[in-house]
Amino acid sequence: DLPKAFESLRKAGAPIAMITTRIQDPRDPITRKILKTVSSLGILRYRRDGEKWEGSRDPLKRIAELRGRIHDLALLNKEYGLFSGIHNHSGFDLGATPWEVYELVKSEDPRWIGSNFDVAHATIEGGLGGWRSGFRLLASASRIQMLALKDFAWTKQGDKWEPDFCALGRGMVDFKTFFGYLKEINFTGPISMHFEYGKHNNPQPSDEPELFADMTRDLALLRKWMAEIEL
Repeated sequence: DLPKAFESLRKAGAPIAMITTRIQDPRDPITRKILKTVSSLGILRYRRDGEKWEGSRDPLKRIAELRGRIHDLALLNKEYGLFSGIHNHSGFDLGATPWEVYELVKSEDPRWIGSNFDVAHATIEGGLGGWRSGFRLLASASRIQMLALKDFAWTKQGDKWEPDFCALGRGMVDFKTFFGYLKEINFTGPISMHFEYGKHNNPQPSDEPELFADMTRDLALLRKWMAEIEL
């Protein structure tokens, strides 16, 4: 169905710069089929599926266990001329500390595998300096070729503090500094905007005007920031 979706979007004037996949294991027969199709359509980048690490007592051991699959996936990507971005999540998923992603990809050719950097998740886990160090680490050797953008603020739910996603520019992410970093590395890759706040989490048909208004506002703000730094 991917070629059908690709053609529909092309006719609507919306070219596909990247896709999100469930790809994890290069040995899975469906992996090669997906990558072959992606390559044939001229899509150059895709997001690899995440990993749940909750319960793992030894992150370095888990990284060592995954390195073989990461290496084999990088070889497949090379075969089809593709880049795979590993997404950093907060909480107990892979990449809560961005060095985990770095450790997985540091031995691989950055043309084929690297980071799909999510600055909101990085800020949740390293609000002052951690996200900055994580960005610098992954930006070395051009490992950041894709971005995911959203915003959040810490809110108290009962007796616990939880990160709550919100409209772009209304939360705690330091976008001014972040976009300055993007300018420094001459970032030219695709940016995916994530809408995980308000009615976007459980949308109903009647909510469409409000949802599209959110998207229009956030996109306009993103374009304003990009124009200000001439990115």
